[in-house]
Amino acid sequence: MSVSKSENRVQSLVIVSPKLYRYITTELEHLYHIHSYDVQIGAIKKKDGIQVIVRFGKHFSKKEEQFFLHEQVKELSKEVKEFVESTGEACKKALIDDYFKMMAP
Repeated sequence: MSVSKSENRVQSLVIVSPKLYRYITTELEHLYHIHSYDVQIGAIKKKDGIQVIVRFGKHFSKKEEQFFLHEQVKELSKEVKEFVESTGEACKKALIDDYFKMMAP
């Protein structure tokens, strides 16, 4: 079985799934005061779903990622919501750590 090139290429989530991108960025901002410029959200389109990759932290060196079936994205399932919550917590911690490292003498 050959894998098409598009199945391995990371694209912006806003292109792959605008609805999911809006949901993630809105929730991160609302719950954690994390803005869209604090994260880079990419996606890899697969036949049966989307691999979501959220990068954050200094130089966007940290990442959280998870695969979601199309149905999970469509209904903004419990798994999607849990991913946003855990990613928000990890991102908030990284931003706080980066801030204190920057402010240390």
